[in-house]
Amino acid sequence: MKIAKVLLVLMLIGTASNLFAQEQGSIRGKVIDRTTKQPLVGANVVITGTMCGAMTDMEGRYFIEGVEEEVHKLKVSYIGYHSFIKTDVRVIRNKTTYVEEIELTETALEGQTITVTAGAFQENEEAPVSNYSYSREEIRRSPGAAGDIFRAIGTLPGVSSSGGEFSAFSVRGGSPQENIILVDHIPFGKVTHLEGGPEEEAAQGGKFSVFSPGIIEKADFQAGGFPVRYGGKNASVISLSIKEGNRDDVTLDGYIDLLGWEVNYNGPTHIFDRTSLILSARHQDFKKVLEMTGQKDQGHPRFSDLIFKTTTELNATHKMSLLGIYSPEKYERTIDHVYESEDFHKTNLPSLEETKGLLGLNWRVLTGEASFLQNTFYYTESDRKIEQGRAYTDPVNGELPTKDEVRVRSDIFIENQDEVHCGIKSEWTYITESHSTFFSGMELQRFDFDYGLTLSGSDTAYVFDKDDYRPDPEQKFVVRRPEFVNTSYDKRMFELSAYTQYSMLLGNKLTLTPGLRVDYHQYNEQTYFSPRLSAQYRINSKTSLNAAGGVYYQKPEPKAIALNWDNHQLNDEKAYHYILGFSRYLKDDLKWNVETYYKSFDDLIVRSDRTSKYSENSGDGWAGGIDFSLIKRFVDQFYGQINYSYSQSERNDRNGGGFYHSDFNKPHIFSILGGYELNKEWTFAAKWQYASGRPKDAYVIHPDVHHDPDYLRYSKEITANNADRLPASHSLNIRVDYRKQFRPFAVIAYLDILNVYGHLNVTEERFQERDGGIDEQGFEMMPTFGIKLEL
Repeated sequence: MKIAKVLLVLMLIGTASNLFAQEQGSIRGKVIDRTTKQPLVGANVVITGTMCGAMTDMEGRYFIEGVEEEVHKLKVSYIGYHSFIKTDVRVIRNKTTYVEEIELTETALEGQTITVTAGAFQENEEAPVSNYSYSREEIRRSPGAAGDIFRAIGTLPGVSSSGGEFSAFSVRGGSPQENIILVDHIPFGKVTHLEGGPEEEAAQGGKFSVFSPGIIEKADFQAGGFPVRYGGKNASVISLSIKEGNRDDVTLDGYIDLLGWEVNYNGPTHIFDRTSLILSARHQDFKKVLEMTGQKDQGHPRFSDLIFKTTTELNATHKMSLLGIYSPEKYERTIDHVYESEDFHKTNLPSLEETKGLLGLNWRVLTGEASFLQNTFYYTESDRKIEQGRAYTDPVNGELPTKDEVRVRSDIFIENQDEVHCGIKSEWTYITESHSTFFSGMELQRFDFDYGLTLSGSDTAYVFDKDDYRPDPEQKFVVRRPEFVNTSYDKRMFELSAYTQYSMLLGNKLTLTPGLRVDYHQYNEQTYFSPRLSAQYRINSKTSLNAAGGVYYQKPEPKAIALNWDNHQLNDEKAYHYILGFSRYLKDDLKWNVETYYKSFDDLIVRSDRTSKYSENSGDGWAGGIDFSLIKRFVDQFYGQINYSYSQSERNDRNGGGFYHSDFNKPHIFSILGGYELNKEWTFAAKWQYASGRPKDAYVIHPDVHHDPDYLRYSKEITANNADRLPASHSLNIRVDYRKQFRPFAVIAYLDILNVYGHLNVTEERFQERDGGIDEQGFEMMPTFGIKLEL
């Protein structure tokens, strides 16, 4: 009997031990120098709030065992470096969590014998102004973003989105087309779905990101004054890092809902040693949702995304990654959708098919104890076709035609655009004995651009500018004819860029970084020189003054060149940036930043009128403003942001019309965001945002422009460019996240509601030529939810 009792107690103890062990996991990662990418030996990595931690080995690696299943924060410290707190490290029972390389920045204070802390923020002395970073979890938790990186950064100071309807964003008065977007060092501007439509809608960019939630590990954003390694655009830079896979353990997750499905794999390849794989596939179809919400007349959009990334550490000095993206999409609106509308006034019949793709290789080589070489090879392609038709639902003898009787004119406009972009980029960084940083790089790119625009017969435009050419000035509409519209273009162009900069420490407080970029463009046979300078003065370890300035060039869009052969003479648009900022760490996880800026523009590309395909560099302008931000990182249970931006941006086409507001000038933008982690299962977040409305044209409406009561049409004549303004936008977004672990698998659920109280945020006013009305386009509320299983 006693033996049986002893055995029973031992069994219970063993069972309890097994259960406890099953609720534990481990953490693996690497710590390196931010500038040289060299491993830091002996760095201390501790799980905050515990005694659990590890020291890095000779390769900078650490491994922490016996970690409780939960979301943890790692504090990484090393003598002579700013310490860093890595948040949102989720540990799952019986699995090893892989944390991507943590980069520490060396302190600029000479003779420092203790660790200087900067907490949850990472500094970039190469780019001391307008610099912000978002982690994967910060992107995922952003209320109203639904995991979309481009909606998430809409909270940052100086950044404006179109009320949440569009995924694209504008920065400090610039357009979405003025932003540099890099994906794992690869230039890739085709990052959104469903871009196009009417002129006003097309200008605001796409509506959905090609990246599924959780695939972006980190986003580094700079709103201006960026260094010489970046060129070709003049507003901002966002550099996206795709998540690296876990070489130790496999994680599978997926979901299915009303919009479609998603499946993700994260783990070793099981084929190549020291190689991990991230694979993400999803499909989204909006047909059912639009039917359920009474918006079937909007048409039928759908898209898919397939993304993979392999990462291989060949040895201690060579690291290689391969990235692939394939993103097809389709949108169509048929006569069935027209007859789902209430008044049949929206009679356009568009069809859009587009496929975007990327294949890129990154190869990092540690070339010495104080230097490394970053090589990037890439190929991107987009194939886009738009067909535009129209249904004529005018009454016949006082009665509307039936769906079978209505006259349809298909393929009025056909636009084909095929673009191939391939290149090679090599960048070398070296740290001198005096701790100055030398950086130099070169990039060779080739663009293949094939464009065709075909108008089948004449077409009438009922929106026109007062200065647009018309044979009879009293004619209150514009007739577009094939001979003045049709275009065919197929051209290959090369670009060569070289850039260098030197970052030096003067004394122990001032860091200066002068640089020079040189670009040669084959299409206009021009060479452009871009000198730039940034400076950071450290008042103390927590307070600094920052400044940057320089010359920036933006290339003409390939489509602008393709419309007219004479447009090959177009120069790049030129911008001068001047930025001054002040930043202070109030706590390790709390940062206050104030920044003022001024930009002037020359050689802006202006199209003479809507009836011409000819453009010229006749415009100029300016932009200026001030940004305030208070950012609390997610170190304890609470995180948040308060941001306010005031700005003005004006243009002058030098055609007699004088200065006018730029298309994306929003004087006031304010946002407040807060989130709270109740426990390891529940997280709550909310964001309220206000923004001035976008500028809009002043106009007059002309009735019965054909003088035919049986074919009644109105027209809209623009009398002044951007002289009025759309209503201000404001919205409250909320998000709730829930995660529950059930031994081998987890259930993850979220509810994300954009614009909770349903205020109509107008993004454009669309003219209706049938009755002369103005249709306010925008959205009132957009709830999203999801349930995901993770194994």
